[in-house]
Amino acid sequence: MSPKIIDKDAKKKLIVQAAMQVFSQKGVAKAKMIDIAKAAGIGKGTIYEYFRSKEEIFNEAFNAMFSDMDTMLNDVLQDTEDPMQKLILIIGITLDYHEKDGGEFAGVMMDFWAEGIRTKNEEVLNTINLKQIYEQYRTMISQIVREGIEKGIFKAVDPTAFAAITIAALDGLFLQIIMEPNIINIKNVKDTFTETLLAGLLCKKEDTILGGTK
Repeated sequence: MSPKIIDKDAKKKLIVQAAMQVFSQKGVAKAKMIDIAKAAGIGKGTIYEYFRSKEEIFNEAFNAMFSDMDTMLNDVLQDTEDPMQKLILIIGITLDYHEKDGGEFAGVMMDFWAEGIRTKNEEVLNTINLKQIYEQYRTMISQIVREGIEKGIFKAVDPTAFAAITIAALDGLFLQIIMEPNIINIKNVKDTFTETLLAGLLCKKEDTILGGTK
């Protein structure tokens, strides 16, 4: 009889998905590797063939999420040269991604980060490198704003300051999505974001870019 072929990538994904469910239900502090193994339908020994700890499992989930986000953003941003459209796409994709999981991942991430601070767990704190995430988004957004200014589409604002304000607004929205996922209407948020914060960037002659003549 031929040996059973195991798809290790599929098994790792199964474990990560099960772990996220356990983290969401029990909280990071109370979650055990045996709980994750049971949720994944595998033995406790098997889970250790793939991951040494729950922190390592979360690291896998965290990296996969941001890899997905990077791929999605890079793909859509290549399809347009319009700075305003780029900003609209960044806001829309970011909000849609977090709405898709009902804020579950964001909630687990915050729980993990808080637990890492409480226990001074360097493995967790190094995984959730918020400084790096903010820097990446600030760089992306500020470069687009700078491009719009150079093209005469945007007002001469401080690109870094605008990027920081945009990120702060998104952070606040994510917190509300985590706490009250059924209250926040993502479509309305995206429309309002575009009509207010993003529209404030436009030079008067470019107002029609958002649709309709002012």
